[in-house]
Amino acid sequence: MVSTPHNYFLRKPVYLDNPHGWIPHIPFALFLTETMKPETFVELGTYSGNSYFAFCQAVKDLQLSAKCFAADTWQGDRHVGQYGTEVYQRVKEINEKEFSAFSELMPMRFDDALHRFCDGSIDLLHIDGTHTYEAVKNDFTNWFPKVKQGGVILMHDTTVRKEGFGVWKFLKEVKEKYLVFEFQFSEGLALVCKDEHTDPAIIDFIRLANDDAMVSRFFELLGTNILLEREKTLFRKEVLNMRMKTAELNRQLLEKQKEIKRLKKGLSNMGNPD
Repeated sequence: MVSTPHNYFLRKPVYLDNPHGWIPHIPFALFLTETMKPETFVELGTYSGNSYFAFCQAVKDLQLSAKCFAADTWQGDRHVGQYGTEVYQRVKEINEKEFSAFSELMPMRFDDALHRFCDGSIDLLHIDGTHTYEAVKNDFTNWFPKVKQGGVILMHDTTVRKEGFGVWKFLKEVKEKYLVFEFQFSEGLALVCKDEHTDPAIIDFIRLANDDAMVSRFFELLGTNILLEREKTLFRKEVLNMRMKTAELNRQLLEKQKEIKRLKKGLSNMGNPD
């Protein structure tokens, strides 16, 4: 592990894809990884990899001796819809190229992945699967024993109250038992301490963030900047693509106009024989 200045959270993420809901939380993911230096990170629900690859990028850049695991069926669910194998193939290609030394994809149901981990073996757990109240409660309850003493649990989509979403409801119960900080922006992200043995730096952060709204606002601005820069890049590509398409249409139009002129000239010649 190398010594680094405590500003790694300012680093720009390398791998971004749709959906964009997790993108604004990436600076905090980098901050959390640098601060905790987890030995084992597990993510439940990876989809296109925005969150997972942010954590992996931090592990790689900071040269941490960590193992990362991503569990997902990569088939979709009631909230993201169903999708084809192309999503998993892209995630797999990136993982094999950049992070295979310490990262493992587990294409399976969360309950089937449980046996892969001993109790008290996970430093950092990210829960982002099906977002019904029953599903997230099941994930939290089943995986809680796998988190080690002093470990941390992340829960995404905590502010979404659309039909079928129940993370917010379960989080209310969690807040009654554990020390929690919740980011309210970008669909919500909750940071949950398993017990009083959590790294003092994380506990201090939570207490500061709960007392001062500017802490959350700071990370929100950093994350929103990443999202806007991505949208700007995509917009520029789309504009360039549209310009290329317009140029091609103009070329085709000129060719058609030339052809029409030739046909008109031919018809004119037929109607006026020498």
